[in-house]
Amino acid sequence: MSELAETPNLATSYCPGCAPERDPIEEILAVRWCDAHQPRIGGLDDERATVSKDTSYPSGDAEAATNRPWCELVHRTLKRA
Repeated sequence: MSELAETPNLATSYCPGCAPERDPIEEILAVRWCDAHQPRIGGLDDERATVSKDTSYPSGDAEAATNRPWCELVHRTLKRA
């Protein structure tokens, strides 16, 4: 058996509309909307959102020129006096 199949699901299903007092910080919750509170699909927000199909980085990697300064900052070695 695979490790994934052997791992039990520890999350409790809940609907945010039915139980707004439940806190996902305090307990492991999996959102399962009930029929009455299911968010609409194709609403005004969906029409306003723009999603570009053009991907500048097909491999998913960050651009080296943009990422290099951040890498140098994060991975720098501290000089001790």
